[in-house]
Amino acid sequence: MSSVKPSVKTEPPCLRFPLVNYPGLSKFTRDWLVADKNATQFLEREPRTERRRPAGWTAAGPAATLVKALAESNRHWNHNVDDDLARWATGETFTVIAGQQVGFAGGPIYTLAKLAGMLKLKRVNEANGIPTTVFFWLATEDHDFAEVATLALPKRDPKQQLDLTTLRARKPDSRRVVGSLPIPEELTRSLIEYLDIPRPAWLREGITFRDSFAELLTSAVDEKFILVDALLPELRRAGQPLFDDILKNWDSIQHELAERSKALESAGYAPQVVPRDGEPYTLLFELDDHGGRELLDGSRPIASPERTSTSALTRPLLQDFVLRPDLFVGGPSEVAYYAQIAPLHELLDLPMPHVALRAHELVAPKRIVRTIARYDIKPEEIFAGADALLATREPAGVSEVEQLAAEARRALIEKLVCIGEIALPAEHALARAINRSIGHIEYHFDKLTERAIRGLARKDRERYAAVRDLVTTLLPDGLPQDRVTGWFGYWNEHGRHLIDRMIDEAEQDEDVCKVVSL
Repeated sequence: MSSVKPSVKTEPPCLRFPLVNYPGLSKFTRDWLVADKNATQFLEREPRTERRRPAGWTAAGPAATLVKALAESNRHWNHNVDDDLARWATGETFTVIAGQQVGFAGGPIYTLAKLAGMLKLKRVNEANGIPTTVFFWLATEDHDFAEVATLALPKRDPKQQLDLTTLRARKPDSRRVVGSLPIPEELTRSLIEYLDIPRPAWLREGITFRDSFAELLTSAVDEKFILVDALLPELRRAGQPLFDDILKNWDSIQHELAERSKALESAGYAPQVVPRDGEPYTLLFELDDHGGRELLDGSRPIASPERTSTSALTRPLLQDFVLRPDLFVGGPSEVAYYAQIAPLHELLDLPMPHVALRAHELVAPKRIVRTIARYDIKPEEIFAGADALLATREPAGVSEVEQLAAEARRALIEKLVCIGEIALPAEHALARAINRSIGHIEYHFDKLTERAIRGLARKDRERYAAVRDLVTTLLPDGLPQDRVTGWFGYWNEHGRHLIDRMIDEAEQDEDVCKVVSL
């Protein structure tokens, strides 16, 4: 009998670095994440598994029609969640929610990171005997067509100057809600031609952004989660008491928002939403027959809940009122929204969920990740860019160039100053010209030095190509990958492996960003 044990395939460890090094985090989010009291006075940092729904809460009565509608809409997207909904309706599960626009082909990587973090939490909770329900809110009422009809994918042509290939559709003239709009045929053709794939069912002719996004997500991710269409009529009807309360408390809400914004500013933070000068905060819209939005000013009653649309400030309130989540998972901006609207929960007698920051995950093929170890790169250094990163790997040459340039600059400036002093009695204009030129000379010396350093960095062609590949993958066109690059391109190549890796490695609500190797 052989004593040789079969080899077990193991995944390489992910690379982790402090989230403070991730570009674009607001000051408020950075402070709140580390529980700085200056930030937590506006939004608490609390345990993530404590229940927040009122004791005895169930989805009985009028909300039972919502449960049925959610089950039917998910079945329409080939996603049977009847058991999860029945369990949630009893009020006995820990409930977590996140949401996103219904972007073409699934949107950017952080969309998947939000879902991955919630599914990881569900696994952990249920292993510890805590039944958990995951909701994913489809922001179908959003009107930013340009954003949802854009997809960025890693370039395929090495000669291409930009790091990403961006597919876009021509923007329509109207500002209609996007969820019910059909995906432009030009956008579908661009994607299937670029990736050279058969036309998938979730991109069939005439399909809406809502249905396409939902069908792709349910076909890619096997775990159970409940999709919620923000424009579902039963959802809007369930939210009518909230809409009525917003109208009844309109002036108080405007006052609370203004006072909270002042307090945030006094603490050194920028409010997430700032109204135009002399105008109130935007709270609600009314939709017409074609999905166009008309701003409501609080002066007239709601004509129909099905035609009522929320703003960025009131959408979280609708989620919290109808679904009663225990935990909301959001990106940095969404966390900041809650800091701004927290007083409205008390005003409207609405339980506020715990708030957690989404998982921050970048993804890369194993060969890319190996570059980091091969050249002894700290993951956070990636955000400096390829030239700056490589320059730090040539300390002797770079130091020598900088020293020589500094010496030459000082010597030349000293001689120019002497010339000016000699010429001063005879030629005032010349002396003034020399003084003006010193600044230009310093500037050009600096530029020449930078150019020389870049040349040093590029002298090792193989190393430069490897590091450049690393940076263009994780910081394409100078932006964090998860915010701009679509996840579908990676899923098309790696399939279920991408989903498994992102769920396994998700660290939600932690001061960490990960580079997940595929």
